[in-house]
Amino acid sequence: MNSGPTIAPPRAVLQLNGLAIGHGATRLLEGLNLTLGQGEFVGLRGPSGCGKSTLLRAVSRLENPLAGEIVFEEPFPTQAGSDIPAYRRRVVYVQQIPSMVESTIEENLQRPFQYKTACGDFPVRRAGELLELLLVGSERLNQPARSLSEGQKQRVCLIRALLVKPEVLLLDEPTSALDEKATAAVERLLMSERENRKLSALIVSHDAAQAERLCDRIVDLTPLLLRREDHAE
Repeated sequence: MNSGPTIAPPRAVLQLNGLAIGHGATRLLEGLNLTLGQGEFVGLRGPSGCGKSTLLRAVSRLENPLAGEIVFEEPFPTQAGSDIPAYRRRVVYVQQIPSMVESTIEENLQRPFQYKTACGDFPVRRAGELLELLLVGSERLNQPARSLSEGQKQRVCLIRALLVKPEVLLLDEPTSALDEKATAAVERLLMSERENRKLSALIVSHDAAQAERLCDRIVDLTPLLLRREDHAE
């Protein structure tokens, strides 16, 4: 009996093998095994303080994992190495609290293109398009970043990440400061990037409905917890 064509699984772009993360010598969770496929969005679920944000920081190599292996094309060194800047252009972390310098919006968007690892010139036209798509407004490019609301800053940081055309986004509560209309705009853009560029993402969101809309699957970190913290991440 012919069961139809076999659909190959997506190519793995990122693998976490036996990963343990925490603060100092204190482990929050351990034994995480996760494969992220090309064009796949995976949500990370767990109680507040379980280490979701710490996990994203470890995957981005802003922190070192306490154990385990991160594989992106090939096993990545456990400790910081000279190839980390190039890695961070391809696996980009967007934190919940916007990080911007006291300068214009355009200069904030240009920052990734000023480093030695930069590939190509700053795409000013695309920056304007994304500012329009995310309801910030391209006419604000030359305005100071301090003129933006928290939600607008959050969207500008997402635009800055997308402009370098990463293969993987690490998103920590990407719409926590946004209203319903702006949230919908962000979700549309992320889905478009996945469709058009096969973008992959690990997403932390306390909005369960959003996680269901965006993600192909949800990974529950609760069984891997070693310690509960009282503070939220």
